[in-house]
Amino acid sequence: MHNAFNESLLNPDAAIPKGLACWNQTDCYERFSVYRNNVMSSLINVLAGNFPVIEQLVGQRFFRAMAKEYVMQCPPDVPMMVKYGRSFAKFIHDFPPARSIPYLEDIAKLEFAIQESRHAADVQPIQLSKLINLIEDQNKLNSTGLLLAPSTQLLNSAFPLASIWFAHQPQAEIQLNTIALDQAENVLLTRPQLDVDIHRIDLGMAKFINSLLKGLSVTQAAELASEFSFEPVAAIQRLIKQNAIVDLIDLPFKGAML
Repeated sequence: MHNAFNESLLNPDAAIPKGLACWNQTDCYERFSVYRNNVMSSLINVLAGNFPVIEQLVGQRFFRAMAKEYVMQCPPDVPMMVKYGRSFAKFIHDFPPARSIPYLEDIAKLEFAIQESRHAADVQPIQLSKLINLIEDQNKLNSTGLLLAPSTQLLNSAFPLASIWFAHQPQAEIQLNTIALDQAENVLLTRPQLDVDIHRIDLGMAKFINSLLKGLSVTQAAELASEFSFEPVAAIQRLIKQNAIVDLIDLPFKGAML
């Protein structure tokens, strides 16, 4: 009965589960329909809270219709509603009515990444003395990686991802109609304190951070980013300022991975 109840709960056209009874012999269908509508509305509201820019871009009516389809196809599989919508970007990609806004999928990825960064585990940043000793030892740079905070997220998009997001924030200094929508952007998310910071970064910095996230050494990451205009010391300083470096990782030195 449990499976039948769940299936009926998220399908407005489904009959009430067999065996369902009301304690006072009233109309179970009407009561169940009210409960079903409340559950659906609540989950749609959760998605609206997790993806506010998506709702602004498509409008409330379209968003709620799209979110309803998503809820029916992808009900929550975790108890924490702040994590609901992990597959929303993929759903948008496969949702034909949303294809008129080509960057919508990437905005959904950014908004979910912001949620993940906001609710990531708290960690202590690395002691500066450890980083100073590392930078002064070239041999150690060859065999040491940087462990980044769980709140650190990196996104690459063919669209101006961060610019579009900033344009939809309260008191935005940029307007959507002034943004070149064919301009690619790399976005770094950090959480130095309580709030998530969103940074537009260049290709060199993006390549460097992506390599660190993959577990490469500082030397390897810097060499892979060297094809772009890139200064590794400045990049590390920026990560330090954002409390994004947690610890050092001892690695076998294998040279640059080209």
